[in-house]
Amino acid sequence: MAFARRLAILPGGLGGLGTSIAQKLHHEGAHLALLYAPFEASRVDALLTTNYGSNSHDPTIRTYECDITSPDSVQAAFTKLEGELVDPASSTRDLPSPSQSQNTAGGVFPSILVNTAGYVSLSDLESTPPEETVRHLTTNVLGPMLCAQAFARLYFQSRKRAEADEGGGKGGGGGGHGHVCPPGRIVNIASQAAHVALPRHGAYCASKAALLGLTRSMASEWAGGGITANSVSPTVAWTELGKKAWGESSVREAFLKSIPTGKFALPEEVADAVLFLCQDSSGMINGADIRVDGGFTIR
Repeated sequence: MAFARRLAILPGGLGGLGTSIAQKLHHEGAHLALLYAPFEASRVDALLTTNYGSNSHDPTIRTYECDITSPDSVQAAFTKLEGELVDPASSTRDLPSPSQSQNTAGGVFPSILVNTAGYVSLSDLESTPPEETVRHLTTNVLGPMLCAQAFARLYFQSRKRAEADEGGGKGGGGGGHGHVCPPGRIVNIASQAAHVALPRHGAYCASKAALLGLTRSMASEWAGGGITANSVSPTVAWTELGKKAWGESSVREAFLKSIPTGKFALPEEVADAVLFLCQDSSGMINGADIRVDGGFTIR
């Protein structure tokens, strides 16, 4: 259980790639805080049942309404999840057994943030409405920025408490880089569109390219405080949405010819890349982008 007693926060974790990533993190022991958009509020229970099945009522999976483009909404969601899930008095020194960690609702350490929420619409560049450009930038850049800032503040605060407890004699040793608390991990879901110009995707390409730059800045400024930041750039992922968009045989086959492997990305393949970046052993990977695109962007 690589992520026992660790909290993984996932904006957009109630559907699509977010669900696949969250399921794998949960399987490895992570507690989940799934942030959903206000327009999804009436469907939360149904989405949990559909996407998490028998785990939908697991106390280690919690949901929080959050408009990621609103600073007030993001801070409110993080304040709430901190109060409910992060116990200031808890310590990571005496971890429970895996079975105990799956049945403990509180006292977890805020260790992982995966920004999976995103937005895309297609239009010719010369006729893309300004409001669509703004929506791409606020959802795909501002949203991850606000969530990462809130996560970083929470992580630094929690780490400071843990190290103060350690240095104060509760565990001896004092200081303890990497021993008192788990490392922080931010993974932003970018896209192959961050690397190449896709037809009718101008605003989307711009927003995802900006997300790569933002990720590098997070990596540069926060690594010294224990948080690494990386991104994953998938090609079309074969989610339910992907199937709707690319399911028609002629459209599907035409696009697959542009991918050297001849396949779309499976959600679990993208999730595996995220899990790799979240591991303790990936601490020297910082500011990188993993392209899960079958080689689409090398041509």
